[in-house]
Amino acid sequence: MTAAAVLLAALAGASAAGAASPGDRAAARQHVSQAEELLKKKGHLAEACQHLQEGERLDPQLPTLMELAECTEQLGKLVEAQEQWTLARDRAKHEEKPQSRARAEARLAALQKRVAHLTLQLAPTAPVGAQVLRDDEPLEPASLSGALPMDPGDHMIVVKVAGHDDAKYAVKLADGDNQTLAITAGPATGARTAAALPPSSSPPAPAPPSPAPAVLPSLAPNPAAEPAQQSAPVATGWWTGPRTAAVISGSAGIVGIGAGSTLYVVGKHDADKRASSVDARLSLGGMSIAAGGVLLVTALVLFASAPSDETHQHAKRTVTPTLLVARSAAVLGAAGEF
Repeated sequence: MTAAAVLLAALAGASAAGAASPGDRAAARQHVSQAEELLKKKGHLAEACQHLQEGERLDPQLPTLMELAECTEQLGKLVEAQEQWTLARDRAKHEEKPQSRARAEARLAALQKRVAHLTLQLAPTAPVGAQVLRDDEPLEPASLSGALPMDPGDHMIVVKVAGHDDAKYAVKLADGDNQTLAITAGPATGARTAAALPPSSSPPAPAPPSPAPAVLPSLAPNPAAEPAQQSAPVATGWWTGPRTAAVISGSAGIVGIGAGSTLYVVGKHDADKRASSVDARLSLGGMSIAAGGVLLVTALVLFASAPSDETHQHAKRTVTPTLLVARSAAVLGAAGEF
């Protein structure tokens, strides 16, 4: 508000004061009284300011205007309080009340140091027709050419353009702060969605299902035939390799038993002549008999367990050779399942 406008408002208020009806004056006094009662309580500052504003509107009086400016300043609305103190100063000057004028000028000087200023710089690339809002209130294009007086605290600047998303800027101002904010329009509406889509919006055609591979009858596995093939015995003759080894082992065992028996008999005869029970031939003969017995029993086992066409038709035999050796004799036997 310019000085000329403030002066005109002050003069208009002074003229309206004389033209107020008795009813408006009575209502104005009632609002002022309610405001004074609310100011004595905590937490009713905003309501008190509303009563003072209504009393000033019904019956413009300088004391009411100055009290309203004081209440608005305490509410934190420094820009609005600055305008009200300016109006009170000019009205005090018109009514020739120097004390009220001096008080208004002192409060104005203090407010000038506390009011914050924000300069908005709209980008030259912003589309034509961009609208800037300050705390949901539209700003005129002329307001973007200089610093805007603003109350300290948190504010929201929004740039609106048709066909674009809203661009929002959060601003926090301190007492006496002076900031510059570069603003521009938001991205085109739907630009993010279009960028996320692939170049072709048509979905890819599903791949045809691959046919199941055909199984040839000659190559298909036959689970029922496999166990029969695995369990089929291998055809062998009667005279097999194990039986040949059994004959050789048995022959060696017979020779060992014969030689050992001869040594044992001769050693026993000589030992009896000497009336002695110790003779080297006795021990050697016993060992030969034992070794020959082991070979002979092994031959029997190999011969009996050798596979043939006949043995596959009978139960498996399990034979374990057993050798018992005493001081004077050796006993050879076999134990197992036959």
